[in-house]
Amino acid sequence: MVKEEINTLNGDKIHRVRRSMELQPEVIKLENKRSSKRGFNSPLILFYGLIALIGLGTLILFLPISVNSNQNISLVDSFFVSTSAVTVTGLTPVQSEVTWSIFGLGVIAILSFIGGLGFMIGAGFLIYILFGKKINLEQKMLINESLSDSTPSKYVASSSIRVVLNIFYISIVLQVLGSALFYLFWKESDINNEHGLIFNSIFHSISSFNGAGFDILADGNGGSIGSITNNNNLLAITMILIFLGSIGYPIILEFSENIKLFFQSKFKQIFVSLNFKVVVFTTIIVLVTGMLQFLFAEWSNQLTIGLESTQNKIIYSVFHAITRTAGFSIIDYDLIHNSTTVTTMALMFIGGGSLSVAGGIKVGTLTIILTALISTIMGKEEITLFKRTITREITRRALIIFIFSIFLILFSFIVISSFEPDSIFRELLFECVSAFGNVGLTTGITEKLNDFSKIFISFLMIIGRFGPLLLALMFVGKKIEAKAKPAYEVVRLG
Repeated sequence: MVKEEINTLNGDKIHRVRRSMELQPEVIKLENKRSSKRGFNSPLILFYGLIALIGLGTLILFLPISVNSNQNISLVDSFFVSTSAVTVTGLTPVQSEVTWSIFGLGVIAILSFIGGLGFMIGAGFLIYILFGKKINLEQKMLINESLSDSTPSKYVASSSIRVVLNIFYISIVLQVLGSALFYLFWKESDINNEHGLIFNSIFHSISSFNGAGFDILADGNGGSIGSITNNNNLLAITMILIFLGSIGYPIILEFSENIKLFFQSKFKQIFVSLNFKVVVFTTIIVLVTGMLQFLFAEWSNQLTIGLESTQNKIIYSVFHAITRTAGFSIIDYDLIHNSTTVTTMALMFIGGGSLSVAGGIKVGTLTIILTALISTIMGKEEITLFKRTITREITRRALIIFIFSIFLILFSFIVISSFEPDSIFRELLFECVSAFGNVGLTTGITEKLNDFSKIFISFLMIIGRFGPLLLALMFVGKKIEAKAKPAYEVVRLG
């Protein structure tokens, strides 16, 4: 009850409320509205955009203007090449220099550029362009996860939008620089096509840096770019572009920031993140191992590098180790020894650094897996690396990616084998690993595959490019806490 009285001194009204009513709880109703996981808030925007870009590329490449007048291209082959370009794989069932017109090659170059930049980065850049500064927290989290930005770094992760823009600028600058260097060191008389020095330089620079592996050079030795093997300058530029594209944008950004810091602190201070140490250290180990194996295994193989000089053998071995993420070849991979085949598949499966143009499980994932294995064998409760502790969440995501990738390759190999019963075991497995790792190296059976195999390989390229990332995003932060634990019981091992 509320009583109203009038103060006789000043005439003010006094409201008196019973004490019991003052103590009553006040109920405030709030709308519990869940944010939508559709549109720009969904991690699947990466996948939607990828499919749309592949579809658009398929339709354009199927047009008569994209194909030379004396060539025919099927819709399946157009879909296969479009998928290979967007996923920067490089596998192709046709000879690019013969089949496609300069317009079609231009379309492939554009698709490779967008795919190499990473549709993950493209999604973040698109959100920035459409919304400007009006980006909500969930969209920023999407960009961060798209950038594999789960471990903050002093330089790289401070602003997701700044990272997206810096990556875009770096990609443009390096590819323009690569085109200029190719133009300077390439003789037009050494180009065995009709597209001119400028177009060849631009196309080869885009294909090299983005790890696309497409080439438009006529080759007679079974490789894809064997016609430039005698020009060490072109080989060196190609290897540098491939390496920069595969090492990962965070490494390039952190390296440039450390150079600034080093000079600003008068040559006294640098900051090296754990991610930088892991990627650089593991990449060096992988490159050296791949180079030495190829050098010693193929040293006397007259079908590959056996007839070359010692200097060329070393150069070709280094190129082989670096091209594990790009797909360029200067030899016929159908003629390598079995040991080199196994090693090459391992290199393609590992891939490059996170947030790079390379596919595979990434060198960081491999490092976490091996470190966790060693720590478990030694009986350590915590996983430490370079005097830093690795969280269980990162280890869990690495295991998910590794196991998922192994099962996917085995499943794909079984399916492809059923489609191609007359093909050789080694060739089919090599093709599956190359497609999953978005590499593009082949033993030469791509053009011999039937349409069912081509379609399946196309989807394998898509899953290989974005499957591990999307799978990791699905399990980020998901924890199921059981209210009651079932009873323990032992299962015999070994």
